[in-house]
Amino acid sequence: MAQSNHDFIERKVGWLIVFTLMTVSIGGLVEIVPLFFQHSTTTPVEGLKPYDPVRLVGRDIYIREGCYNCHSQMIRPFRAETERYGHYSVAGEYVYDHPFQWGSKRTGPDLHRVGGRYSDQWHRIHLLNPRDVVPESNMPAFPWLDRPVKSDDIEAKMNALRKVGVPYSDEEIQGARKALEGKTELDAVVAYLQGLGTALKAGKAAAPVVEAAPAPASAAADALGKVFFEVGSSTLPADAAAAVDATAKFLQDKADAKVDVTGYTDKTGDVEKNLELAKERARAVRDALKAAGVAEDRINMKPPVSITGSGDNAEARRVELNPGS
Repeated sequence: MAQSNHDFIERKVGWLIVFTLMTVSIGGLVEIVPLFFQHSTTTPVEGLKPYDPVRLVGRDIYIREGCYNCHSQMIRPFRAETERYGHYSVAGEYVYDHPFQWGSKRTGPDLHRVGGRYSDQWHRIHLLNPRDVVPESNMPAFPWLDRPVKSDDIEAKMNALRKVGVPYSDEEIQGARKALEGKTELDAVVAYLQGLGTALKAGKAAAPVVEAAPAPASAAADALGKVFFEVGSSTLPADAAAAVDATAKFLQDKADAKVDVTGYTDKTGDVEKNLELAKERARAVRDALKAAGVAEDRINMKPPVSITGSGDNAEARRVELNPGS
């Protein structure tokens, strides 16, 4: 029986590789080429601006330190993720990113909507020693970022980006080095993080946002902060300042907002004692908020919550600060 073409291709490894590459190339072109002509992928969302010199340098440092290996910037459009992290990313937000930082692998939280969620001080502490604000974090510390930023090549970077379509003006490029004077690499990374995901909120022509159900307390807490106490203690920890400051800033920016303070405890041991300890911890956080200038009538003290687990788990001895009403 004559050998079929299919058998011939399968038996000849060289031809199999050639035809496989051809098939993948044609399929890829069919999927990719139309994206270069779609309005939604080539036009910036309304309100999107190119990175200023500080954020541009911060982005380069973010890439240099490999942050993108653990923190993607593309929310998958599942309800649980959009409730926790915010609206999924749209292509129009990345028009000025070269290269963009999308990724499907995520070890740490998605950062694309992190802008404005925490205070600058929280980010600085988190970068210098993550466990000072998130005790269970396995993120490495970046203490070397607290050094002067390199600015001698900023004009060349901005000129190169202008050649690929980023609309920098001559004045912006000429003033770039001055904008970086006195800045540290830490300042630059924080500035970059604080801008992530904010363009879509400002833009009026962005993709439509589906109304989501109210986020659960554990998700909303990411917007303000958590305070983790020592086992059996209601003494406010030293690292609580970051969460308190972030909450105070949130309330300062939103004059009609309030904050919910919820203490958590575990289900092991004496239940009544655990719940009372959770209340004491919540009161300690409330007092810290008042000391930071927050009016008591803007603080909602919520009933303590008992969760599965033991006091060895930081989540079972936390106080959450959530946006209230």
